[in-house]
Amino acid sequence: MSATQDWIKEQFELECKIQEEQLGVTTQYSNMRLTREITELKERLKKLETDMAYTQKIRFVESD
Repeated sequence: MSATQDWIKEQFELECKIQEEQLGVTTQYSNMRLTREITELKERLKKLETDMAYTQKIRFVESD
């Protein structure tokens, strides 16, 4: 291959490597964000279940 073709191949490989690294960071960030959101949703669900249990308890006491 000519020197130009070698240079183009090297640049292409370098750009691919950089993109893979950036995608890895993006994926890791997305996983961290999703994990945080899941944790927040679990907390909201736990609070909702507690509120519903309290409401049901009040209805049960009122019906007696």
